[in-house]
This record gives sequence, C-alpha cells and structure tokens, in this order.
Amino acid sequence: MQSDYRVRGYSLTDETPAASVSVSYDDPSGLYVAGLAVVTVDDAAGAPELLGIQGAAGYAMRISPTLSIDAGLSKTQYFSAYGSDRDYDYTEFHLGLSLPNVTARLSYSPDYFRNDWETLYAELAGGIEPAPDWTLSAHIGVLTYLHTPPAVLPKHTYDWQVGVSRQVGPWGLHVDLTGRILGPARITLPSGVGSGEDHQALMVGISRAF
Repeated sequence: MQSDYRVRGYSLTDETPAASVSVSYDDPSGLYVAGLAVVTVDDAAGAPELLGIQGAAGYAMRISPTLSIDAGLSKTQYFSAYGSDRDYDYTEFHLGLSLPNVTARLSYSPDYFRNDWETLYAELAGGIEPAPDWTLSAHIGVLTYLHTPPAVLPKHTYDWQVGVSRQVGPWGLHVDLTGRILGPARITLPSGVGSGEDHQALMVGISRAF
C-alpha cells in the first residue's frame, strides 16, 4: 500500500492512497509471466475501486556472470485514471539489460493511450544496499512521442525518483521522492498542461512479500 500511485511521474489516483497486488512466475528456462492489480478508494462512495490491471510476459537470459538481457511485452488497462472518468490502455514491447546494481530498459508502444500514438520510453534504474536490510534506489526516464503529439502535450517528458527502503522480515517500508519535468508543448493551457512545470511528490508505502 502507498500514499499515491504514480507512473512515470504522473499520479493515477489523483494523489490519493492505493493498494496493489502483484504475482509472477519465473521458469528455469527464462520465460516469465506477471500480473498486477491496483485498487484505490472511490471518493464519492468511499468504497474500494479497481484502478488498473496489467499483464506481462517475456524471456530473460544471462549472457555473462554479471549481465543479463530481457525482452517481453505488457498490456496495461487503467479505469478512471488521472482523476478523470476516462479509461486508458496501451501495449508495450521492451528490451532491457541488467547488471547487479543497474538496469536499463527501452520500451516501445504503438498505442500509448491512443491507437495511433507511438512512443519510446527509456529508463535507467539502480540501487545499493549501504547496510543490511536498507536499500537506496534511483530512477530516471524519458518518454518521447515518435510523431508530432497533440498540441497540449510535450514531445518529451522526463521523470525521476529517489528512495530509501527498510526491510523488516517479510515487510518493506518505503519512502520515495518523485517528480517529472515536461518539455515544451505547442500550446499551454491555463491548467498548466504544457507549461513545462516541474511536479514533485513525496510518497510513503508498505509492502509484504509472500
């Protein structure tokens, strides 16, 4: 559970708490499958509400004692996300490289929230364990529209996140600072969309491994 559910710097829960459940299976051959469900609370009814689901599959292979490669695809569906009453979905294909403390991944989507919006998302993430059961992590990413985006959307959006976590038995405690920087858009709306404004948020969460 966490105080906000953010993806690539954007809050999908309109800055309200969310809970998520993820399951995965890694086959010795390198094939893997994973699923994710995210639940938030409906402001009007005060009842749990399904925010989104995601399914993924891929293949990971070690090419040296310290380097592995990963390729796969995912399908994501969000319901009434970003504080709106609209549904969003997209498909992504990814290729990644992993070292013991650093992971790089490039993801391509042919339909990022719209059937004809092609995007590339490049990300770099890393983590270190400065003391037993303590982890420091960092992430940077950039989303790029491969064609001219709608006038109010920037062609490039940058996101970042730094955090610290503490493992206590099967429980994990997390504190993360995240933000995004919007590149220039052709049109800026009074709401701030397309303004290039830097958005930041502090998130706290708790997780449990089974």
